[in-house]
Amino acid sequence: MTPAEGRFLVADVGGTNTRIACFDPSRDLGRIARFANDDFDRFASVLDRFVATNGLANLAGCAIAVAGPVRPQSARLTNRDWQFSPTGIAPHLPGVLPESVFLLNDLAALGHALPSLDAGQVEDVRAPSGDDPANDQALVAGVGTGFNVCLVKGADTVLEAELGHASLPVVLADLLHAEIGTASRQFVTYEALFSGRGLSHLFRILSGGGTMGGNAVLAAFEAGDNEAATRTVELAARLLGVLSRELVYQYLPFAGIHFAGGAARGILTSRARDAFLSALDAPGLLSDRLGDVPIRVITDDAAALGGAARVLVQRLEAATRRAQ
Repeated sequence: MTPAEGRFLVADVGGTNTRIACFDPSRDLGRIARFANDDFDRFASVLDRFVATNGLANLAGCAIAVAGPVRPQSARLTNRDWQFSPTGIAPHLPGVLPESVFLLNDLAALGHALPSLDAGQVEDVRAPSGDDPANDQALVAGVGTGFNVCLVKGADTVLEAELGHASLPVVLADLLHAEIGTASRQFVTYEALFSGRGLSHLFRILSGGGTMGGNAVLAAFEAGDNEAATRTVELAARLLGVLSRELVYQYLPFAGIHFAGGAARGILTSRARDAFLSALDAPGLLSDRLGDVPIRVITDDAAALGGAARVLVQRLEAATRRAQ
C-alpha cells in the first residue's frame, strides 16, 4: 500500500505524555489524543486504548517518535521501562505489518517537522535580522522531561544527537558554581540542569530544601508570590541564554534555534525572557554574529506528530520505489 492509500497512525511518546493521531491520504492529522504515561504499564496499552476508543481498522502503517535512544528495530524510553519494536507494535494496530512500523527519535521528528511549521505553531523570542541567513542550518533544542538537540540542514537533512547525556560545558558549570556554590556539582550533564527535573532541583537548592515540581516552579514564578521560584526561573533563563551561545558555537544554526518542551516554553514565553536575552547577548566570542541567529519557541506541543507523518510518508514512498 502506498502513502496515497489507506490510513496511517503517528505517535509522539514523551517522558510524561503520549500523543497519537491518524492521518489520511491528504496527510492532514486528525484529532490528537493525549495520554498520561503514568496511567499505563507499557506503550502497547496506550495503543490498545486509542484503537478501541476510535474503532480503528485496517491501518496501513505507523511512525512512532520516542524520547530516547532509537535503532532501526528497537527503541527505549529514557525515563521509564518502555521498550519499542516493530514486531511488538504491529500486533496492536489492525492491518499493520512490522515492515510498515517506523521508529525515530522525538527530537528528530521535530526536526523533520520544522520546515512545515506555520506561524501559529511558533513564537519569536528574537526575530530574524531581516538579512538572508549565513547558512541553512537550524537547531531544535528540547527542554522538557529531558533534554536533547537535533541539527536540521535545509528541508530534508536531520542529524540526531543525545546531547542531554553529555557533560556540562565549563562556562555553565562556572556560572552555576558562582550562584549555588558546591551544590553545582550535582548538575553533571545537560539534562540534569536543562529539564523539568533540573528546575525542581534548582528550586530545592535555592529554597533551602523546598519541594516543587518543574511545572509548579514555573507557575509560582508567573504568580510572583514565591521568591525562591523567582530566583530559580531567572537563573534558569540566564543559564539557557549561556547554553544558547554554546549551541551557536557548536552548530552555527543561522536559520534559528527552535526551543521545544514544557520547561523551555515556560521560561521563554514569560517575563524571564529578558534574563535569557541578556545572557545570550553578553559580549564575547562571535558576539557580533549572535544577533543574526533567530530564537524561536515551538508552542505546539504536538508538532512532532507532523514530523513523524513526514518520515512515514517518505519511507513508504521509498519502499514503493524499491518494489517497482
